[in-house]
Amino acid sequence: MKCFAALLVFLCLNITYSNAQTDIESLAKSEMGRYYQLNNYSKRASGGNINITFAALHVHPNMKNASLVGNVLYRFRTTGKVDNIILDVRNELTVDSVLYHNQYISFIQSANHSVTILLPFELNSNTIDSFDIYYHGTPDLATRAYTRNVTMSGPVIATLSEPYGAHYWWPCRENLSDKIDSLDVFITVDTAYKAASNGVLKSITVKDTIHTYHWQHRYPIATYLVAFAASRYSVYSDYITMGNNTQIEVLNYVFPHNEADARSKTPETGPMMHLFDSLFGPYPFAKEKYGHAQFTFGGGMEHQTMSFMANFGYDLIAHELAHQWFGDKVTCGSWSELWLNESFATYSNWLCYNFLRPRSEWMSQLTGNKKDVMSDNGGSVLAKDTLDVGALFSYRTTYQKGALVLHQLRWMIGDQAFFTGLKNYLSGTSTAYGFGRARDLQFHLEQTSGLNLNDYFNDWIIGEGYPTYTVRWQQKGTEVNIDVIQTTSHPSVSLYNVPLPILLRGHTKDTMIVIPINKGIENFRINLPYKIKELVFDPDEWILGKHTIQFTMENTNGALTIYPNPSHNECYFSLDDMQLDKWQLIDATGKLVMTKQYDLPLAKGSIERISFQGIASGIYTMMFHDAQTTYIRKIIIY
Repeated sequence: MKCFAALLVFLCLNITYSNAQTDIESLAKSEMGRYYQLNNYSKRASGGNINITFAALHVHPNMKNASLVGNVLYRFRTTGKVDNIILDVRNELTVDSVLYHNQYISFIQSANHSVTILLPFELNSNTIDSFDIYYHGTPDLATRAYTRNVTMSGPVIATLSEPYGAHYWWPCRENLSDKIDSLDVFITVDTAYKAASNGVLKSITVKDTIHTYHWQHRYPIATYLVAFAASRYSVYSDYITMGNNTQIEVLNYVFPHNEADARSKTPETGPMMHLFDSLFGPYPFAKEKYGHAQFTFGGGMEHQTMSFMANFGYDLIAHELAHQWFGDKVTCGSWSELWLNESFATYSNWLCYNFLRPRSEWMSQLTGNKKDVMSDNGGSVLAKDTLDVGALFSYRTTYQKGALVLHQLRWMIGDQAFFTGLKNYLSGTSTAYGFGRARDLQFHLEQTSGLNLNDYFNDWIIGEGYPTYTVRWQQKGTEVNIDVIQTTSHPSVSLYNVPLPILLRGHTKDTMIVIPINKGIENFRINLPYKIKELVFDPDEWILGKHTIQFTMENTNGALTIYPNPSHNECYFSLDDMQLDKWQLIDATGKLVMTKQYDLPLAKGSIERISFQGIASGIYTMMFHDAQTTYIRKIIIY
């Protein structure tokens, strides 16, 4: 990304490090497992010339055997001529009837897990209409889209529909193109149980030994984010006072045997919400609530206004809360761009360490996650095949690498442009409470930064791998000469144009420089009135990449002799006053052309021959390494 042309110089701060633990990796593995169970049914209903404007979902789960009776009232607006409506519904659920204008109408429930509702007449475009569909059955519990388990506090039934699991427990439209504009959920359970869902609890209606919880949600919601859970919950609320003294309720439905632990941890939500409010904009569903409902899956799930949680660890609370902005308010418009949900939630979790925890914990987050990402040479943030479960829910790429790519972009364009761009992405007319794509994010970040980010998104989101930098330096009097040679770990990217922050550390003074990278070998010179004792690469951990720092001696007289120069088919070098561990031949683009590593150091006085057969003519750099120093010599091959 060619965006930095000027040198930035500033003072460096001291750095400390520590290790921090996160349970987000187990969350990614849990999500991967869910997707694996559901991916054979990835082509779900969409389009159909209708927009769902309202859904009233009624469910009556049997807490003893997990069977389910339900019905859904849909209101919709046509966007073209319509004579039938297709809904997704699993064959484990039997559609009993469809009511339209108070009349029962025909439908076809087919083997491909769908139901086609046959309207008695064709509807014109821009018609507002409704129907009611009734069903019953026992959902397939093996998929984990709908489960029944038993805890120390009794049975719990919970749903988790991401990505294609909603139709396992209710007739709906599984897509990333049409959000339900408004939602009511009615959950009927025995009086021993409490039921949680999206939105605000409007009423609890008691009748004999059962009662019905009525939850009302008045924000657009993607189908996979509709959810309910029922168990013998303990219920309590935390309250967060935001700007203008407005309060947001954090409503917690927790297992009684876990209540004490939950009460000690859920208040962490307050500082996190204040932080996200300042960085991303106001909590998106402030007119209703935020909440947690405990369930028995691993990790958590960011159901809109009420995240379902396996536990109340710091990282999990932060991750699911962040999803209310990234994933819920703005939902990825394609599962291939799941990183727009998960990378942001992961990075937002890290930002809690950046702003709310000791610096050592923040630095540990960055160093640990970088190490994980660079444990493999490939891997794209973009999921190029959504049925490749390992790639789609890869913790290393979709979560960690995506978050580090965002972190690096923040460094490149600066905090003001970065966070203002995110606010604009979240509040954009085409994205707010709708669906977002990478092109939308790129547009808003380009608007705030004034930069063209095509190269960056192509290299870091679509491309694979990471760079490795060899930084060679020497100081002659007040002049410091620095060479940066870049190689890439994967052939999909030839050069990463990310500027590099390097600390020049002296005995009494430190100076930070930023070196722009526009080619494979960069040379940078700076005058400093003091002696440098070491170079420190990226001391604040902004850059995703590996590096080595080498002190060099350009004048090799007295150490080794290389001849003839220029050379044709071969050259020789003699070790006059050094031992040799390795030599390298590097072309003008920074590409390693030849190298030789010696099992044992080559002794002083040795003479070696190098053959240049098959090497193209040009000016090359030869690097000779002993245990402490790298000696550099230019050589012309013709």
